[in-house]
Amino acid sequence: MPPTAQQYRIGAGDSLQVQVFGEPTLSGVFPVDDAGQVDYPLVGAVPVKGLSPSEAGDLLRTRLTPGYLLNPSITVTVANYHSQPVQVIGAVAKPGLYYLHGPTTALQIIGEAGGLSRDGVKEIKLSHGGQDDAGTPVPYDQLLATGPGAVMVVAGDIVSVPLTLVTVMGQVAKPGEVTFREGLTISQAIAAAGGALPTADLGRVYILRGEKRIRVSLRKILSGKAPDVTVQVGDRVFVRESLV
Repeated sequence: MPPTAQQYRIGAGDSLQVQVFGEPTLSGVFPVDDAGQVDYPLVGAVPVKGLSPSEAGDLLRTRLTPGYLLNPSITVTVANYHSQPVQVIGAVAKPGLYYLHGPTTALQIIGEAGGLSRDGVKEIKLSHGGQDDAGTPVPYDQLLATGPGAVMVVAGDIVSVPLTLVTVMGQVAKPGEVTFREGLTISQAIAAAGGALPTADLGRVYILRGEKRIRVSLRKILSGKAPDVTVQVGDRVFVRESLV
């Protein structure tokens, strides 16, 4: 079920739009301070932290009745959401800080960040309140679940979409990043980068993996004289120029 304004719990940093029918001096936008209160005309500080907008309206109605108004009609909505941040990082279109508007799934917050910027994402990592720096892996298929099976995010979460990439450099038609998938081989990675140029030395292709430098003969692989070599996420493949 999509989140609604009335399911939202107000927090410090939000701003509330208060509309009192027939009372323009009591209507307007009121910020929620660090103590979780709004400074409201006539009644002063009103604690609204943890309340839904409708509950905040009921509280204001109680404070105004009967000393100031008789049965006032009050509507409270959230004008600005700034109390429940979730950080979205990695392979999304617009990484950054986003604010919850109510109960929100991990898939919805990824959508707010513009969706995935890469194909082939197998999982995300979800860190609750920064307690687990590495994050808990969540299969991407699980994000598609609805109802009780949906993966929810809460304030302070970090949603990380791994940058599943392999970089191909040197004598290829389109140097740059290619999307990683399980079982991706060096010949497939080079093909995804447009293939080797005529100037390439197919006998001296290197996989740069951290501190390791692994030499591979693409010539032998293509001729069936050597097995194709699988690559890993984060590998850099370098195709050297022939000296001949």
